[in-house]
Amino acid sequence: MGTALTIGEVARRTDVAPTTLRYYEKIGLLSVPSRAGGQRRYDDTVLTRLEVIGLCKAAGFTLDEIAVLLDDDTPGRPASRALAEGKLAEIDTQMATLARARGIIEWAMACT
Repeated sequence: MGTALTIGEVARRTDVAPTTLRYYEKIGLLSVPSRAGGQRRYDDTVLTRLEVIGLCKAAGFTLDEIAVLLDDDTPGRPASRALAEGKLAEIDTQMATLARARGIIEWAMACT
């Protein structure tokens, strides 16, 4: 176990609000941390987990989907694989739409 971090330190280092950290604990995305003097003390591994959660959110996964991704211990990770395949298809569609939008904007900017 690494350094014990307060909720404020975790919030500052990850740019995740303390209320969000408490909510993530409540729904099981984060383990309930130990306490010292009544205050939460997080292991520094929480920083990596929050980074993964943030990246998954940026990719468009819901919190429920992220919970599945993080908790899927089944050999071959079938639930995670199915979610990831679906999300990749969504991302490909979004990228194609954005590429078309970019082309239209570039065309419009070239007009005199």
